[in-house]
Amino acid sequence: MENKNETEAKESRDSEYRRRILDAARKLLEQNGPDNVNMYQIAQEAGIGQGTLYRRYNHPGEIYGDLMRTSLQRFLDELEAFRDRMVSAGSASALEGLYELIVRSLQYIDDNAELLALIRCMYAGKKSLILSKTPMMQRLHDLLKSQLELAERNGETPPIDPAGTAGFLLAVLTPEQYLYYRDTAALGKDRYLAGIRRLFIDGLRIRGEKPQ
Repeated sequence: MENKNETEAKESRDSEYRRRILDAARKLLEQNGPDNVNMYQIAQEAGIGQGTLYRRYNHPGEIYGDLMRTSLQRFLDELEAFRDRMVSAGSASALEGLYELIVRSLQYIDDNAELLALIRCMYAGKKSLILSKTPMMQRLHDLLKSQLELAERNGETPPIDPAGTAGFLLAVLTPEQYLYYRDTAALGKDRYLAGIRRLFIDGLRIRGEKPQ
């Protein structure tokens, strides 16, 4: 039976291997594209043996999925911390705070477009990884909902359904939706954001209040 020190050492080693594997996979994906990356290259870039790699992942798709989940987890942590700072600072407008959350979310999609597109192709014909009811997607929904509730309490909006509105907003912020309009319809991020602002920010303001 392993003692505490051995268990901690194993967990630390596993964590370090995982970090190196994910860093290597992202670097190779950005340099070569998904069609030109294999398990051998990932192991070489990470500086580990192929046996070590295969004990953790069966193929590059599993690595990309883990990479996406890790990236999204980090982003949501940062987004929640940003929202908490806005609330603590007593930001004047909850709706403007909501818009800033939207801007940051769309920028995240832009920054991870290649990886998101790859994940989308991997799960084509299946329930979308991004749209599935994962705890991380629930976190984003709850974050948007809480900001809408704050806007309603502050009197910035008429009575609304915060949960339903957050659901509609989340649908607009899915990578599938945004990347289609950015790449296929050539809408562009600025125009896409302008449309979201008209619908979910300016459109929710109580009549008579001038948009900032």
